[in-house]
Amino acid sequence: MSECPYCQEPAEDSALFCRSCGASLRLPEYTRAFCPHCGARVSARQEFCHECHWPLVKSAAAQPGSGGESAPLTLAKSSPWKNPWVLGLLVLAGLLIAVIPWFFISWTTPPAAPVAPSPQVVVQKPLTVAPFQVYPAPVSPTGDGVVYPDFETPLSAVVLKTQITKVLNQLREAQLNKNISLYSQVFAPNFPDFDQRRQKTLAVWDAYDFNSMDFELKEVKVLEHDQAFARVTWNLNVQQRSNQTSKLETQYYKVWFSKDGGKWRISNLELVRKAS
Repeated sequence: MSECPYCQEPAEDSALFCRSCGASLRLPEYTRAFCPHCGARVSARQEFCHECHWPLVKSAAAQPGSGGESAPLTLAKSSPWKNPWVLGLLVLAGLLIAVIPWFFISWTTPPAAPVAPSPQVVVQKPLTVAPFQVYPAPVSPTGDGVVYPDFETPLSAVVLKTQITKVLNQLREAQLNKNISLYSQVFAPNFPDFDQRRQKTLAVWDAYDFNSMDFELKEVKVLEHDQAFARVTWNLNVQQRSNQTSKLETQYYKVWFSKDGGKWRISNLELVRKAS
């Protein structure tokens, strides 16, 4: 029985990846690296992701003249354009092309003079200018004094809420099934101190089981083109594994999202309060 070099958890000798933190055991790395496609932890020296088989290393294009035998020399063929008789034929053909159109044009009947059209009176409509529309000053949608620009339309707000709900459902599934790979895919690569949060989540999973977990999306707001904000309430029914006691808990969060690779991920969150 060996030990994971990243989280020091026991690991089987034949295992390729740590079951606790997902680190590579054959190619151990002490710096954080994640698959850009699925978010699973990988080694910086892996060629393919062990979760989604996404290629992680692109082979460098072969540089011209980077080695090998030199290209064989080829003898230059003499150009037929250097022969005098070829140049003479080209000059004669050019003269014929220039003379033949002039010959036909000189024998054609000149066109009749065009008849001037009668003048038309154009009545111009008066130019109308649409009045300026005054929009009210933006207000803070969250009540915390921060003004978030209102860029979305009602339709885009509905679409955004659907996409954010999908991300939160993925987080709920990862928590209920204790799937650390699926859990890591929900968070953006720039999430602050994600390693510490990941280790804390694994410790919570060892101590508790989730009987049920539901969420309520209180508010969804577009901050920028690829930034969003939401208020989320989680209702949890957890059971302590040591004494099998259950408790109900409600957690209130502020959650920020960023779009990475065309998919919304959690870039930061703040626990507002808890209630039992």
